[in-house]
Amino acid sequence: MRKDILLTISFLFAMSAMAQERIQITQNVQYGEHSSCVLDVAQPVSNDKTPRPAIVIIHGGGWSAGDKRDAVYTNLLVDYAMKGYVTFSVNYRLTQVAPMPACIEDVESSVAWIKSHASEYGVDPTRIGCFGHSAGGHLSLMLGVKNLVTCAVGGAPPTEIGNPNNPWDKHPEWWPIGYIKKDTSPILILQGSEDPIVRPQLTDDFVNKMHKVGNKVEYIKARGQHNFSYDFALELTRPAMDAFFAKHLRHPEPGLSWEQMKIIDGGGDGPYRAVALKEKSLPNFVIYRPHNMRDAVRREGKLPVLLFANGGCMDTSVGYERMLTKIASHGYVVVAIGEMQVFQFDRKESSTPSSMLADAMNWITSEASDKNSGYYDMVDTEMMAAAGHSCGGAQVLFNAKDQRLKTYLILNAGMGTMEMAGASKKNLKQLHAPIIYMTGGESDVAFPNAGQDFKAIKKVPAVWADNAKAGHIGTYDQPFGGSFAQMAIDWLDLQLKQKKDNYDKFKTAAKTAYPDWKVSSNSRF
Repeated sequence: MRKDILLTISFLFAMSAMAQERIQITQNVQYGEHSSCVLDVAQPVSNDKTPRPAIVIIHGGGWSAGDKRDAVYTNLLVDYAMKGYVTFSVNYRLTQVAPMPACIEDVESSVAWIKSHASEYGVDPTRIGCFGHSAGGHLSLMLGVKNLVTCAVGGAPPTEIGNPNNPWDKHPEWWPIGYIKKDTSPILILQGSEDPIVRPQLTDDFVNKMHKVGNKVEYIKARGQHNFSYDFALELTRPAMDAFFAKHLRHPEPGLSWEQMKIIDGGGDGPYRAVALKEKSLPNFVIYRPHNMRDAVRREGKLPVLLFANGGCMDTSVGYERMLTKIASHGYVVVAIGEMQVFQFDRKESSTPSSMLADAMNWITSEASDKNSGYYDMVDTEMMAAAGHSCGGAQVLFNAKDQRLKTYLILNAGMGTMEMAGASKKNLKQLHAPIIYMTGGESDVAFPNAGQDFKAIKKVPAVWADNAKAGHIGTYDQPFGGSFAQMAIDWLDLQLKQKKDNYDKFKTAAKTAYPDWKVSSNSRF
């Protein structure tokens, strides 16, 4: 049985450049022999007969309940059709009708059916993605790990049963964890960190294992429960899905400048939930910024910019992401060297040239002046700072003469008499703005060099803050980046947001503000 309905929807999506005026919905199309094996189809109505990418939507419900008619799946069916995809929402045999793995077999059959009927529905069979939540997330991932679709998204997906007393646990072939291998279809997982139904540690374990074999599963994990990708955090998860499908199904989305998102520490502890993004036009960097920049700008004015260089001069900021997320959540846009990583060491890491900080400055300056950019009128390029840890601190000093920089943060670093990353003590003469050194006590290998630099700086305001217990690694791996992150924010607020009350934190009241720190300043401060 099939039932065709023609919908005219002209107002809900008028803001989207890719929105279609009409879509055609065909309900209850039989794709398998059992009565449960039916699907709904939503097709854009257009004179353009070019085959379109498709998205398969799979409902949840613990494999024993749920239906494609549930509101969230109906909304997805219509939403993605309005964006130009051909969408299919499928039902499958529930466990009280047929035991596991019947549901897996059914969704596999639905994809095979879509491919065999691709010309009838205007689908490009080489560009089919899928999404499911909970049990549907498990079924979506099964399509992905078996390479039956182009890409797969799973919201709160059970990757394994994780209970040896459950007979389903004896069948790894029924679970994504049974397919840890390289070159599966690209996968995006959306997981709430407080999910009481699908244990986040099992999802973490699956993603870690996939990364170890070289399969780059994208993973968004943030504060939330089982409904994280269902109806709780749609302002985060839906744009991430849009970008993921656009990236892998090659469907143009002019409004999306980024293609990968990550959330750390629930978005930080500041007033603005922060995200980490991989921008299409800046692939070798990560942008940490408030998710809703417009709201932050409305409350604070244009956002200052922090450029960040990593320890070892390496091409990853993953070891500093807790600090950088915290900074962004307090109203900053951070441009950090290095391609995005989901987990540390999930790819080969390489050293970077010091010129990449200038590349970051050039990019954000260009974006800020481009009326077509999401950063236009959002960032204040007259208020830019540069920070770097260890070798990254040397990269900051290499760029010291750049007049666009209004302050410097040298973290567990210093030149002393050595040369590193193209920088030496000669670069101290190029300083033209206030600078702060932050070290971790005498066990920090940078401690003596930082002390020598501090004594040598005469022409600009300088502060040396030392935490004797922190060592060379600082507190960057602590929640929200620990005390190093808080001191960095206080310094940035003083220098870039002119919060003059912070002056005393680094001068007369330093011991009160930072009980674990010894803070010294030169005569210029």
